[in-house]
Amino acid sequence: MKKLYIIIALVLWGCAQMASAQNMYRNYVSTTVRIPTSAVSVVHSNGYVYFFQTDDNGHLSATEIDPLSMLPTGNSKRFDINQTPGCIVYLNGGFEDASGAFVLFGYRLQTPNIYSPQNPAYIKITSNFSSCDVNYYINDPGEFTAGCDGFDQVFGEVYMMVNGRELVAVEAAFPNTSHCLELDVVTNPNDYYTDISWDAIHKKFIATGSAWNTQVGYECPFVDVFDLINYTTIHSIAEYFVDNNANYVTANEFKSMHVQLDNNNLILYHDLRHTVGPFAYDLIWLSRINNFWDINTATVVESMFYDLPNHKIYGRDLLYDKINNRLNFLGSFDFNTSLQFLAQANPYSLYTSIDIGQLGIGFYVTNIVSNPQPPYINLYANDFKMSNLALNIHNPCYPVLVAGVGNKTSILTETYDIALSKCDVPMWHEDIPADPKVKTYSLNITHSLPFVFQPTVIPNPDIINSYYMCDEYEACSHQFGGKSYRKTMTKEENGLEITIESNHLFICDGFEGEIQYFLYDMTGKLLQHGVTQNGERNSLRMSNGLFLLKAYDASGNQIVKKVILL
Repeated sequence: MKKLYIIIALVLWGCAQMASAQNMYRNYVSTTVRIPTSAVSVVHSNGYVYFFQTDDNGHLSATEIDPLSMLPTGNSKRFDINQTPGCIVYLNGGFEDASGAFVLFGYRLQTPNIYSPQNPAYIKITSNFSSCDVNYYINDPGEFTAGCDGFDQVFGEVYMMVNGRELVAVEAAFPNTSHCLELDVVTNPNDYYTDISWDAIHKKFIATGSAWNTQVGYECPFVDVFDLINYTTIHSIAEYFVDNNANYVTANEFKSMHVQLDNNNLILYHDLRHTVGPFAYDLIWLSRINNFWDINTATVVESMFYDLPNHKIYGRDLLYDKINNRLNFLGSFDFNTSLQFLAQANPYSLYTSIDIGQLGIGFYVTNIVSNPQPPYINLYANDFKMSNLALNIHNPCYPVLVAGVGNKTSILTETYDIALSKCDVPMWHEDIPADPKVKTYSLNITHSLPFVFQPTVIPNPDIINSYYMCDEYEACSHQFGGKSYRKTMTKEENGLEITIESNHLFICDGFEGEIQYFLYDMTGKLLQHGVTQNGERNSLRMSNGLFLLKAYDASGNQIVKKVILL
């Protein structure tokens, strides 16, 4: 019998060496956060992934995650950000600033009713979780849908965020000082921004959105490359429409997004309404613009419509994976929740088709929607509300992270190749070549007074456990010559050590001061937690299996060790 246990343990250990980054769904469950309302992830330059979630009780949870095992490191905090009873904060995304701080953006709902007034909000958290500033724009309705970190012409760091017809420039050195740069809604009442990014190559900002095109009588996506002068003035470098130039497609809808591929190429996305045939569906519209920063030479070199079996498409986020040359698109078929999907394409060859998969099939299925367009398929509502995409550059498989909430729990997924996913289901689509044109356009910009803020700092400790919803262990093994890859961040080379004795005792060595330890099973479920010191013997209550034993001290030293108990 003992030999059988050893064989089983070795098989489990072999499985544990395989990477889980092909496709993985993991729930993160907090002991202090109640029902999650939103969740986003940020991949930090310090080598870790960070997961942020808000709940229905005015709390914000910040969790550090090992980018290889995707298990919490134990470094986490909860912040009480509820300044007004009944208010809830929702996150749409986040980024790291030049100092390493986290900047999260979204909105505050003044009451739990989703139709109640809402205000843009952004949150700044230091990299060590020592402080949290929450800023509500109480004099302005709307929400921040996009944001980035950049610089003005005198190298002052600025957070640039989008709220409808406005770009909001926040001075990083004085985070309670901001300036609103508005589109001229008097002469252009239908113009609005929807995306912003910083071009580190040309040292410019790139904004996209929709604007009324009097030449054709409907809205077209626009691109605006500009300098920011002293936080209050935009100096435009290149402004132009991209007209779809197709009679069977009507006005643009909902959202325009973009992503920069290199110093010359920009991918532009926009929602489109398809009006041909017995069924009217929305389209994913992707275009690659060459020389995007020069109005005289900017050219659409390739463009495609991707027709999906639903009447509404809402773009959520766009991300370019430069390492694998994959454009990642997150979308949904409903404005609030359900039927989320991820699409991946080669951005330099849009004509070679696109891979589209519905996220999380089989998880929290609530209803089935029949699709009348051939081939006949069913769409399963999954109650997911995924917020943002992030590229995990600290994992050798370079998975794309999708963060969000679903069925009263927080979710973080890893996807390497959506076409090979067993956790998701491929979606039918029809690819239609497009022939858009670049047309000149001028944006009229005004600026207003700074907004009013309400900052707060109330930190509380938080510990988060996690478990798998779906995991495919044969991830990206082809990247390593057919060998699988899986390991966990460790500092053993710095003198940290965990020694196993008598099959149920362990001793820590090389740490500083008090040591927190956690025992997980291979699904990530926390089985045992305690406190110890160097040289102290501790008993493991589990037996017969493969486990992960994690230990860390107050100085941030940590180690994760695979443990086989017989």
